[in-house]
Formats: sequence, C-alpha cells, structure tokens
Amino acid sequence: MTTHPTSAPAARRAAGHRRAGTAAALTALVLAAGIACSSNPSGSPSGSDARPSLTATLPKAAAGDIDHLTWGLPRGEPGSIDPLNAYDYSVDMVLSNLCDPLFRTNPDFTTSPNLATSTSRPDKLTVVYTIRKGVKFWNGHPLTAEDVAYSLGRNLDPQAPSHFLFAKVKSIKATSTDQVTVRFTTYDELFGKELASPVGGIVEKAYAVKAGKNLGTAKGGLMCSGPFKLKQWNPGSGIELERNDAYWNSEYKAHAKTATLKFLTDSTALTQALVSGEVDGAYEVPPAAIPRLKSSPGGTVHFGPSIQYVNLALARSGGPLADKTVRKALFTSIDRAALAKVVFSGAGEANYTYLPKSTWDPGARSVYQDAYGAYEKSNAYDVDAAKKLVDSAGAPGKPVKLVTLAGDATQSQLAQLIQQQAKAIGLIVQIQALQPLQYGTVFVDPSARKDIDLLLSVGFNQVADPLEQLGLTLLPDATYNYTGYDDPAVTDALAKAQQSDNATERAKLIVAAQKVYEAENLTTSLVGLNEVSYLSNKFSGATTSFAYMFQPSLALIGPAK
Repeated sequence: MTTHPTSAPAARRAAGHRRAGTAAALTALVLAAGIACSSNPSGSPSGSDARPSLTATLPKAAAGDIDHLTWGLPRGEPGSIDPLNAYDYSVDMVLSNLCDPLFRTNPDFTTSPNLATSTSRPDKLTVVYTIRKGVKFWNGHPLTAEDVAYSLGRNLDPQAPSHFLFAKVKSIKATSTDQVTVRFTTYDELFGKELASPVGGIVEKAYAVKAGKNLGTAKGGLMCSGPFKLKQWNPGSGIELERNDAYWNSEYKAHAKTATLKFLTDSTALTQALVSGEVDGAYEVPPAAIPRLKSSPGGTVHFGPSIQYVNLALARSGGPLADKTVRKALFTSIDRAALAKVVFSGAGEANYTYLPKSTWDPGARSVYQDAYGAYEKSNAYDVDAAKKLVDSAGAPGKPVKLVTLAGDATQSQLAQLIQQQAKAIGLIVQIQALQPLQYGTVFVDPSARKDIDLLLSVGFNQVADPLEQLGLTLLPDATYNYTGYDDPAVTDALAKAQQSDNATERAKLIVAAQKVYEAENLTTSLVGLNEVSYLSNKFSGATTSFAYMFQPSLALIGPAK
C-alpha cells in the first residue's frame, strides 16, 4: 500500500513544502491555460487560503411580491421533469418548485411534514402515511391517497432510475381516503428519508396516465400541487413558471408571479448574465466565476453547507485502467488539497475516500472519522510512490480517456490538472468534452461508455446517509455500477446496514464494507463541496444551503425591501 510520509517532524515539513509547491504549480497551470482569466480580469490566482463562512439561509425574508424572477438553472436543460427521473441537478430543482413530496427538506437538512401529516408503524415491515386534506392540484382537483400511491408506486419498476430506493418495498396502496400503506419485504431505514426529495414528488394519477410516456416533457407537461405551475417549456431556451395562487402552504407561497429558468451551461455566459442583471440569481455558481461575482456591485455571492462532491469514477471494467495498481497510482497522483484551493477558491475540502464527509450519517460521525484517518494517509498525494506503482505495473500502452461536460469551466480546470499530474507519473490522459445530452447519456447507457475510461462529475446525495450513494453504485445491479462490481461481503454489509435503525451499527457495517471496496480503487471523491450561490441585491429570502435542491426555493425569493 502506498502511504503518506511518516509522522516524523522532518517528513511532515517536507510534505507541507511539497503540497504548497503543488498548489502554486496548479495555479500557474490554470493561469497559463487561460481558464481562470476569463472570470478573473485581474489575473490573480483564484485560490484562497481562507475557507468561506457558511450560512444555510439569508437572515432576511422576502419583503413582499415581485412580478418576475429570472434564474440560471444549474447544469442546463433537463431531459425530463417527471419525478420518476429525479436524480440530477436541473430535474430536481425544477421539480422541487412544482411538485410536493410527502416531507419537506429544511435549509439545515432536517425534514418536516408536507403532504404527509403523520407517520405510523403498525409493525417493522409496514408504514402508514396520513395524507394532508384540502390540497389541490393546479387544475383544482383534490389530492387523494390514490395519487400518492400511484406516484410512489411507479418507482417499483426495476427499470426506474431510483428503483434502488424502493427495492425493499413489497407494495404501496391507498388503504383509505387519506392513508397510504407501504409494506416492505425487509426493513429499510433509508426509504422514509428519501420521501423528502423529488423522488417522492406527487403527480395527479389521471393526468399522468393520460400523458403516458410524454409526462414530464415539453409536450406532455405535468400536473402537481406545488407553489409554481408549469406554464411553458421552450426547448433549448428555458422553462416558464407561474405562481399557484391557490397553494395550500402559506409559508412557501411564491413571491414571484412568474419565473423564468434559463438554460445556461456555459460558465462564462452565466457569469456575464448575472453581472449584467439579465439573470437575477443562480445556484451552483462555477468556482471560476467567484472572483468576478464577488466584485459585482449588483449582487452577492453566498456560501452554504452542502452534500455535494467531485467524483472521479472508472467507466468500465477493461481498458488501460484494468489494473487496480495503476488506478491506485492515478488516484494518489492527484493533489486533492490543491484542487480544493485552486479550482474551488477554497469553497471545498479535500476528500480521501469514496464517501464524502458531508454524507456521513450525523448520528455516527465519530465512527466514520475514526476509519477515515487511515485512508487520508494511504490515498494522500504522493507523486513519488505513484510513479513507482506505475513502473512496477507497467504503464498502459493506450491513453486513458477522461470525459467531462463541455462548457463547464470547473470540469475543464479539474481535467487539465488531473491530466498534468498523471503525466508526472507516466500516465497519458486524453480529455473528451461532451455536450450535455451526450454527457448525460454516458451515465446511463453502457454502449456510450465502451471506449471511455474515467468519468469526471460533480455529484450529490439527496440525504446525508452513505447507503444512498453506495447502494446506487456498488450493488451488483445498481444503476451506476459501471464496472459490474460484485463483492458478496460488501453486498451483505450494505444490506444489513439498511435494515438497522441504529446509526452506530450502520456505520460499523459501512466501514467494514469500505475496507473491501476502497482497495479496488474504482471511484473516489476528490473534493467535498460547499454550495455557492449568487443573488441580486434587489432580492432576499433565499435558502443558501444545498437544501435548496429539495424545497421550493424559488418561492421564497422576493424583494429585499
């Protein structure tokens, strides 16, 4: 195993000097490539020694109503806004402003009752949700238990993107006019948490059945009960929303009469639109834009807690990275601390395992932290040891193909710096930037990944529970298990963890699985991220944590005074 330098004082000092030198070298690479300069006219490095202070929400609520709000939609145009397809930035944000889930995610990531007013458990394998009375869909039809059972039940299809979250569900039925009963084959501690995410968004059954495969598209539309209605979807341009004046929840009644969500995937175009005032605000502000936006007199950059991370994943089982020794070398050739500082302007923290710290279960953080120290050492940046690993294994004869999202300045920076650091240990990395539709396809279509070796992405959890992330990627039939990974010890440990209500017991099982899958070096989280948003000074009321993704965040925004 490759290890970090020993704990002797001299070795620590040497490691510190090397890390500082690497950060400076990375800054030079960024500037030489002209990546950061487009967003930073002064030409000064985008890195910062100071971590920003984090806030979950703005201290001042909106002072009233506004006619219109224009917003930059993170990651551009969604392929669908059907809750069945909820598991991406643009889809989730749109859905959270249109479709009510059973529970509401708060700015601090706690949850509150929403369409479900209460939960009861007759036995360990049965949960009964009482549905709120008086809620109506946009068309005036009342919300029923049948609508809830139908909406959730669609996820029972094994082909559903979020089927893993429903895999232990035996049945979902409306058992009275205001109750929905969920029965499980085995106990599932994760299921209830996910019902505060867009996966639990409720649609009208009659409308959905009539729309069929067109549900959630520009052609088929949607019928939900949220604070905004879907007014119009202009493909390639934006999505228009209008306020639902009959919304049942006064706390989240929209301040904006209408809202436009613009598809702006190019980082430079988004920055210019924010500075000019053409767009009033945006979440997921590109790090390269932070210096420019901080100097803008018309708005403010906000930093908040998040459950996001930068992920580097093996895209297939064969190819030049078939040898796990070579994968280990690649992962330890990357200076993660320098990436966090230089690329993310300090709005992130280096991470040394597949599990980002922000996804650890809050009830057992100490268990994960105790295990984390060993990985922080073994997966730490060590270019000399990484080069020896490549030499011992033999450098692959073919280049490693790394895929990124075209137009994303952050991914472009990351990819170029990974490429440069890999070159130092004898690995050739080729970067291929794909347009949004192509890029999204490689995550769900194996044929699109046949000649791709690495996928670079910014991902997120919907809840702070490692089982969500691990279940979607490490189980044999998981949607995002790109390599066909199948280890019985890992599968068994994760299954037992999901059947436990004890956070400490779950953490111990997950840590045991971690020892097995981390040794394979199939994927790693490079940086744990903060939420970065920008809002015009004319407005207030915004949630500034990543919880914005799972609540009707646009409804909260209104005039500052």
